[in-house]
Amino acid sequence: MKKVAEHFDAIAATYDFYKQKNWYYYDQLKALYASLIPMGKRVLEIGCGTGDLIATLRPALGVGIDISQGMIDVATKKHESSGLSFYTGDTALFVEQFKKDDFEYIFLSDVIEHLEDSASMVTAIGGIAHNKTKIIVSMANPLWEPILLLLEKLKLKMPEGPHYRMSGKMLEALFAKNGLAVAKKGQRNIFPAYIPYVSNFLNNNFYKIPGINKLGLVMFWVFEKRAN
Repeated sequence: MKKVAEHFDAIAATYDFYKQKNWYYYDQLKALYASLIPMGKRVLEIGCGTGDLIATLRPALGVGIDISQGMIDVATKKHESSGLSFYTGDTALFVEQFKKDDFEYIFLSDVIEHLEDSASMVTAIGGIAHNKTKIIVSMANPLWEPILLLLEKLKLKMPEGPHYRMSGKMLEALFAKNGLAVAKKGQRNIFPAYIPYVSNFLNNNFYKIPGINKLGLVMFWVFEKRAN
């Protein structure tokens, strides 16, 4: 994870610049998570970056952890009056320190693809999830990888750094091994750039159309403990 930490430390100062540049995509992402996580809950974000996503959820208890000290420094300063807590460290080991009743929601947004040992992370999450915990994972659709790489070369998106785009089936199998079943899944954001009327129309409707609904940029899952 050293290379991943070094990458995100290196871009910490410009991270929010790229988020502002691609504001429509991030607004859509915030809307997705707001639809999945009600306000006033106990929430853990793994790979929190500069903390904006968890801050928009207004949790009763909000904890963000990240492997990058640079990201956490920005998050702590940016959200110092929000009541959120931010920590740096090996995320899988850090997660293991929590108790089963600490969080109602645990989420990873654009994080799972950056983990060198995603299996250890999922095992750690499974260890602190109770029967009512909802675990939400979102990541970029592998079909979009050529487009994302091109946009990065053109400096139109944030540098991605070390990553591996696993398939949805691989992700689901990884969680299933740890007793976590899919409660809900879907795709969002087929048009991540903003054009008045057009973008919202496409993004609000494409996922309802069979076939087309597999082409969204953002893939998401809600996992729960499998019933015994």
